[in-house]
Amino acid sequence: MKKQTLRIFLIFSVLSILAAMSVHAQSSNQQTANIPFSFNVDGKTFPAGLYSVTRLNPQSDKAALAIKSADGSISQVVLTMPVQAGKPQESAKLVFSRYGEQYFLSQVWTPANNTGLELPKSRAEKTLARNAQAAPERTTIALNSHRR
Repeated sequence: MKKQTLRIFLIFSVLSILAAMSVHAQSSNQQTANIPFSFNVDGKTFPAGLYSVTRLNPQSDKAALAIKSADGSISQVVLTMPVQAGKPQESAKLVFSRYGEQYFLSQVWTPANNTGLELPKSRAEKTLARNAQAAPERTTIALNSHRR
């Protein structure tokens, strides 16, 4: 009976440690940004405001991102694709594509890394890109580290 109790205690301890490590990894991947304009992600419109951006599966090439408003009223999870830059980025940032007055989140970059995450274009963005006279303007917003 003592061996079985000890075994259960050890299993519970290991699972608790693994859960704590997972929460720490997720919180260290969370960043915040104050976005001064409304923008679109995967067909959903987000009003201007404070947002958190969290990479949900950092070990995967096709990372999932969670974008969530500070008050939790609006959120979206989107799959991304890797995109390469010529040199490592100096800071964490969000890159938006602008067509007229409409902004679309297009890339997420982390500091000291030359691989970023690119979001797929929504149907609305593809339509605007097709009808645009010129390439979209790029707008960059800095991300701030946020630990819980």
